[in-house]
Amino acid sequence: MKRQALGGAHRGPVAPGRQRRTIRFIQLLLALFAIGLFVFAGYSLGRATGFDQGKRANEIDAPREPSVGQAAVLSLVGLIALGGASLLGGPGGVRIPTPARLDDLAGRAESVAVQKAEEAAAEVSSEGSSATRV
Repeated sequence: MKRQALGGAHRGPVAPGRQRRTIRFIQLLLALFAIGLFVFAGYSLGRATGFDQGKRANEIDAPREPSVGQAAVLSLVGLIALGGASLLGGPGGVRIPTPARLDDLAGRAESVAVQKAEEAAAEVSSEGSSATRV
């Protein structure tokens, strides 16, 4: 029996429970990533606002003034991560492809492939006929 080069046996679609678990895990990772970004943005913003206090205290080795834009960008990326996590949830959950749905999708793909092949053949024949006239 021959094994596939990619490893593992592909035996149809993955079980819906496993798909849901994977989606929830990715959502959790995105949410944790967003929380970490928000914490770091808050820290950056705190340093930016506390810089003036350190300068007034005449610290010897005061760092250069941090950018408020850094906190804004970190917050924006955190919001994007939260938006991605919410989009992964979706309204209907996991949709299992049924045999009828797979047949419909395969039929559509075949009709598009036939249509593109006909257009390419018509284009080649029109180029060939114009070349013979010249």
